[in-house]
Amino acid sequence: MGKLLLIGLSLLLTFCNGIAKTPQQTGQAQEKPQENKAGAKQQMNIKQGIQGRILWEAGNQMPSPDAPSSGGKRGVARTVYIYELTNSTQTTTTEGVFHTAIQTKLVTQVETDADGNFAVPLKPGRYSIFTKEEKGLYANLFDGENNIFPMEVQEGKVTTVEFLINYNAFY
Repeated sequence: MGKLLLIGLSLLLTFCNGIAKTPQQTGQAQEKPQENKAGAKQQMNIKQGIQGRILWEAGNQMPSPDAPSSGGKRGVARTVYIYELTNSTQTTTTEGVFHTAIQTKLVTQVETDADGNFAVPLKPGRYSIFTKEEKGLYANLFDGENNIFPMEVQEGKVTTVEFLINYNAFY
């Protein structure tokens, strides 16, 4: 009975405070920072390739009633390197996520905006994505064949990616 009362009270407070209202319901326009508009414009210009966002996460990510939240993920400016599909045997890897001496061909590189948004036109094919960090090129995702952060671009399509940089986070 007590739990049911708490749920009802919680819902009532949520609606009274306007948390459940969307910008369309309140009649207010939703404003976005200038960087987001530029990133969205850049992403809309490509017809085929990869678009996405580079996110940074650091600090203690363990939930705790005593510890304050470390803020979670946020978009960051980085240089994104796109190589031909790269296997872990084709690089020198340190700490499992930093890569140097990559033996495949660098296809292109692109700067993100301040919020981590990027878009790059590419031919159909398979690619590996890295970001530039102090210890080398960073990528922390592997497929079942040990290809590093694999992405596929198909004819006439834009592939979307969320790339999380979390080597300074603790879970």
